[in-house]
Amino acid sequence: MDEIAIRDPRPGDADELEALITEHFSEGSSYGVDLGIGDPTYHVLVAVEGEGGAEPDVGGAGPDVGGAGPDAGGAGPDAGGDVDDSILGVMALREFTDPGAVADEMYFFDDPDLIPAADRYGHLEMGYVRNGATGRGIGSRLLGRLHGIGAERGVDVLVADSWYHGGADSPEKLFDRHGYETVHREPIDRPAAECPKCEVECTCEAALAVRRVEEGAQ
Repeated sequence: MDEIAIRDPRPGDADELEALITEHFSEGSSYGVDLGIGDPTYHVLVAVEGEGGAEPDVGGAGPDVGGAGPDAGGAGPDAGGDVDDSILGVMALREFTDPGAVADEMYFFDDPDLIPAADRYGHLEMGYVRNGATGRGIGSRLLGRLHGIGAERGVDVLVADSWYHGGADSPEKLFDRHGYETVHREPIDRPAAECPKCEVECTCEAALAVRRVEEGAQ
């Protein structure tokens, strides 16, 4: 079984995470990484190989891939060893109570009217898997852990403004598997030669995906 470990970020992870994220973008792009350390409303999880220094996560990749307590991504003391601790993936959830604040945080959209009513929102951010590590269920495991954290924190609606594209790792597939509804789409107009994901024709879209959390669900 392909073991993946999920852990909290460490102060030294920022540069590696920025490199992992920007490898998906056009050349010369940058990305400011917020590790969320010390912020109780911002939950960042990273995925590494499943031995040493983190809590193993060997669950499947079904619609709800594992519940979690309030510190679902937390790891015990560093187990040490010579295992490669390179980061394979990252995903984060930021809590809000105001749809206007969610709209301010979103990258592609700024209209709070697009966001369904809720008492507490969980905005999904920074969801990327390292090139060469896709197909191992990493995105599903990170998302499942964040679902658990959101449920423990009283999140009613999960929201993701996302870049859907023609590549094999388009997040549209991940969100569809995990019960999200894409409620709004806008095409990203650019030639395929300028797109880091699509071939022949660029099919990229800015998309807003939402998932309402049922009582007792994770």
